[in-house]
Amino acid sequence: MRALVIPVFVLACGAKPPPGSWVEREGLGTSTRDPEPITEGSPAPTGVDISKLDVTKLDQTKIDQLDELTCRAVLDKLGTAAPAGRVALRAARLAWHRGDPNVARWVLSRAASAADQAAVAADATALTAQMTTPGVAVKTIAVLLPLTGKYAAIGHELKIAVQLASAGGGSSGTAWHFLDTKGDPEGAVAAVEQAVAKGAIAILGPVGEREAIAAARRAALHGIPIGLLAPADGADVASGVFRLVGSPADEGRAVAQLAHDEGFPTVGVFAPRDDVGGESAAAFILEAKRLGLQVTGEGAYDPTGGNLEPEIKDFLGMVPAKNPRFAAHLRRNGKKGWLNFTPDITFSLLYIPDRYDRAALVAAFLPYYGVELRTTEFPDPDRLKRKHGGVMPQVVQLLGGAGWHHSSLPIRGGPAVQGAMIVDSFPGELGGDIGLAFSAAFQQRTNRQPSAAAAETYDAATLVAKIRQTVASSADPRAAFRAALSRGTLDDGACGPASIGADGELVREPAVLEVVGDQLQLMP
Repeated sequence: MRALVIPVFVLACGAKPPPGSWVEREGLGTSTRDPEPITEGSPAPTGVDISKLDVTKLDQTKIDQLDELTCRAVLDKLGTAAPAGRVALRAARLAWHRGDPNVARWVLSRAASAADQAAVAADATALTAQMTTPGVAVKTIAVLLPLTGKYAAIGHELKIAVQLASAGGGSSGTAWHFLDTKGDPEGAVAAVEQAVAKGAIAILGPVGEREAIAAARRAALHGIPIGLLAPADGADVASGVFRLVGSPADEGRAVAQLAHDEGFPTVGVFAPRDDVGGESAAAFILEAKRLGLQVTGEGAYDPTGGNLEPEIKDFLGMVPAKNPRFAAHLRRNGKKGWLNFTPDITFSLLYIPDRYDRAALVAAFLPYYGVELRTTEFPDPDRLKRKHGGVMPQVVQLLGGAGWHHSSLPIRGGPAVQGAMIVDSFPGELGGDIGLAFSAAFQQRTNRQPSAAAAETYDAATLVAKIRQTVASSADPRAAFRAALSRGTLDDGACGPASIGADGELVREPAVLEVVGDQLQLMP
């Protein structure tokens, strides 16, 4: 449930990893007509030689070990003799599992005339009901959120965001059907089934990564479009799976793009050793290299440790056993050498993908150990040379992500964070009219400012409601919704304009903030 403990990023820059299939098809594909019979000469993936098998003596344990193709070969040999009913039920379940209801219904029909039909009648009826698609309620969008359990707080926050989207008029006529995922994959799958039973035209959510994977697979199986709110790469337009928020990797790519656009040829990254930091840093490095930047500094630190100093020293090359120049400096200067040494800094921009409190602490250590930070637009080169013994040091631009966006950052970081840049999807009160209105409405409902996740959910709800209005009269509303969302656009939102890319993921220009004095200012 990583989405529940970090801000969600809605940024899309550069190439992303290709998505995997959301439907478990097991290599057999799908059919639109009855399959051809499988004869005794056909290969059986289980290695069973059908010609030598006494199919009338198959018990349930052996039947449960057969794959779909072997089941169908056994059926051709059995005809209507027992256990044709149980074999047909097994084949139908396997076909339904891989997303092919046409074959599932065809093979299940053979159980009706089997000698052991009575033994499987109840299970066959239940499977038929499961495969029966209810009518589509074209005004209903199901919203999957963790409304109970340990993640209920974020679930209710995002529920308010969806309700505010409706109150704002951007989703006029849309009936939001909120379903509780309980914050786990099993709950998410159950919620998808409820959405299908309700006849929802589409699904918005869930927010956790494991929930999202489970829900997307089940939604694709039912052919219902789903707009995920989980912060991870991966969508599949053909399966109707879209990502309406971004990921830490999206932020890393956006930071690399900004570094390129701002003319920083050499870059470094110093990230916390956790999933979010690792994903952000890895994407930043790959995108920076793709853009032709030199990645000249890579480091990580333990975000749970009480003392960051040793790892910062190691990142700066200030470990005597590893740096002969520094060791010689200490021999000449003693303890003072720790504070008057000029480290070998080879990057002009440093990305620190952490939250504001730890980032402020890391930033404060850098000048303490001789790193010159770009705290003014035009540093004085003469002063810097005098300070560093006649050598012009590398001046470093600090750059953070959405985790840096907090009003206390300038105070916590002090002079070290002056001039630092921040990439975020939601500029908050510094944004446009829609963002200001959303923030005010959210504040009125909750007595606190909205998170980036809430703002992005507000925009996602506005977008899917807009799409729903355009396909209400279609003959196949879910297919029309999927097609319309694949080219969907949002002219403006709490986080600004957005669109759906060719890969099914949201594309949005990030906001860039700068620390000026004791405030954060929006850069033009």
